[in-house]
Amino acid sequence: MSNNIRNLIAAIATALFSVTLFSALYDINSMIIPGVSSIYNELGILIAPNMVTTVIFDWRGYDTLGEALVLLTAVLVVLLVFGSGKLGGRNK
Repeated sequence: MSNNIRNLIAAIATALFSVTLFSALYDINSMIIPGVSSIYNELGILIAPNMVTTVIFDWRGYDTLGEALVLLTAVLVVLLVFGSGKLGGRNK
């Protein structure tokens, strides 16, 4: 009986995910913004006093993404090196 309920819940979750995915793919053109730099070029004068600061604001997102990737890589390497015993590796 529990397998039938589990299969029903899995089918409902899969159907909801599929409907949401297809809805997002259908409306994807309305969600795409051509570029963040156009927003900063229009609003940059209000945010930053000069063009150099506007360019720095525009590239801060990429810089933050790079820092996050470096931290994620460091955490994964530490887990691979020091966490092998906890992940089921051989103990010597």
